[in-house]
Amino acid sequence: MWRTDDLDAADGTKTAQVESLVLRRIERGDLSIGSRLPSERVLAERLGVSRVTVVRALDQLRADGVLETRRGSGTHVRPLDRLLDPIAPASTVSRTQTEKTDAEAPLLDLRFATTAAPHDVAEACAQLVTGGLPQAMGGDGPPPGGSAGLRAVLAEQLTREGVPTEADQLTLTVGAAAGLNAALAGLDLGAGVAITESPTYPAALDILRRHNLDIVGWPAGVWDPDQLAHLCRRHKPKLIYLQADNHNPTGLSLPADRRTEVVEIARRYDAALVCDETLRPLWLSDTEQPGPLSRYPRTVSVGSLSKTVWGGLRVGWVRSGRQLRRRMTTAAQLNITSPSALDDLLAQALADRLDQLVVRRRARLRANLAALETGLRTLPGVAWATPTGGMTLWLELTELRSRRVLEIARSHGLLLSAGELFTPDGADRRHVRIPFTAPPETLGLVVSRLGQALTEASVHSI
Repeated sequence: MWRTDDLDAADGTKTAQVESLVLRRIERGDLSIGSRLPSERVLAERLGVSRVTVVRALDQLRADGVLETRRGSGTHVRPLDRLLDPIAPASTVSRTQTEKTDAEAPLLDLRFATTAAPHDVAEACAQLVTGGLPQAMGGDGPPPGGSAGLRAVLAEQLTREGVPTEADQLTLTVGAAAGLNAALAGLDLGAGVAITESPTYPAALDILRRHNLDIVGWPAGVWDPDQLAHLCRRHKPKLIYLQADNHNPTGLSLPADRRTEVVEIARRYDAALVCDETLRPLWLSDTEQPGPLSRYPRTVSVGSLSKTVWGGLRVGWVRSGRQLRRRMTTAAQLNITSPSALDDLLAQALADRLDQLVVRRRARLRANLAALETGLRTLPGVAWATPTGGMTLWLELTELRSRRVLEIARSHGLLLSAGELFTPDGADRRHVRIPFTAPPETLGLVVSRLGQALTEASVHSI
């Protein structure tokens, strides 16, 4: 693991090279929290440098809070925020390349705005072994719709976030998408029209269509109530589905002064209003966050822990009236779409850490977004609105078609999603979604490769 060839002369002096090598090992996951480094003598021998060089490098890393040395137990990696919560999954940066890419450069795959697990998950799992798991093993898992214990925990969390919620208002599912599916099954709207933002979450488009709903787009980021009222008069929708907070993919939010009007329009035209609030906790703006749509009566909301905690924690929910909850329980096959016993227990074990975890994740995402925007300002022919929160930025290519640019970006080892995937009619040709879950160093590479693709595409278009 430690070889002379691992040092990179581009990092500067020998001391800086050793320091940078340790940091790279940490960023790539070769070293995790608590990992022990070789002794100074062994490290010097393996890297082919003097022991003094190693001592200086490790002293600087200790001063920076990266390492700690305990008498008798050696030098270990400290629990840094970027290790406690990497946010981006390991698959974001991969050495696996396609035939058309540079085999020496890592592949950057940002097609999916998914999340890795924070270190809190490992600690909570360890606690379960001697905590709630032995007792739970005596049963056959939670009932359809989730355990009373987890529903109570999530109800308390939603209440703290400004949405007074009782446990019997929640139906638990394996995620927000499953929650939307369950809500639609319970509503039993029949064939008709659904209005949703354009662009929007692609999985939501698929679910709406599976429930025999034709989709009409309402421009996200504009959110013009008069236009929504016009669409309702024209199409008589049975459903309005919105992501009002930190919307995926734009990262924008429905302005506070339009929320009541939107709710009133839905009621006026007798359309069920379903809002996805999964990304609501990840508010990054310095301005005050508007109140949630779910606080309005008769509004059905869905959410999950996939963005605030981990994509692998399959816990979502529907917040609704009790009558709809009863209908969902019988109509949505909740026996196969409810969280497993392990997911249920893990979510409960993480409940006391959730607020702290969200605060930490917000700080990381703010830093990532700032780095991404700084880089994007150096590129020609791009425009965007700064997200209020969430995990994604919606980049407009003002002079080029996104599909062509992304084809070239692929050849440079960068994978991103084109705007057409997020629109009901698939007609968007100018946008690209960029998740900012990766650390600033990786996002710097993203901007560099995107810049190369833009330059090559511009040349070819002449």
